[in-house]
Amino acid sequence: MKIKHIFVPALDVGELLPFTVRGTKTLKESIEEQERAKKELVKFIDTLEKNHRESIYYMGIDVIEAKSYERFILEKGGFFEIMVEAPVAMNAHFVKRDQAKRFEAALKKTLREIMKKDKISELFINSIEINNEQDQSLTYEEWDKIKRIKLR
Repeated sequence: MKIKHIFVPALDVGELLPFTVRGTKTLKESIEEQERAKKELVKFIDTLEKNHRESIYYMGIDVIEAKSYERFILEKGGFFEIMVEAPVAMNAHFVKRDQAKRFEAALKKTLREIMKKDKISELFINSIEINNEQDQSLTYEEWDKIKRIKLR
């Protein structure tokens, strides 16, 4: 059987990423938090683009079931999406394994540059690995279960 879909998922259960959108109490705080997270996301994408040595184009934001997805296209093939609400979920999609391997390496390098240098960050980075259509993908339902566990 030929593999047609390869992906690189990452789930920041520890809420370590600087562009995580954190809960707020007021509308003003929410707007400020969104702006802060957006600036951090831009820094992350700029660093990822440099490390991946390939242009990354912003496609925009989609809101699905009250969750925001920032979406990007990779110049030489691939699609990258980030759900910025805690816990941040990232998923890059490819049709060629070598593209996924290059992206995985660039993503890990980028995360090491932007995150604290500690064991928890390294555990998160080391949890990122290439999967394919035969592996289980992170679904919205699984993400929601994880979020509800974290809120307890």
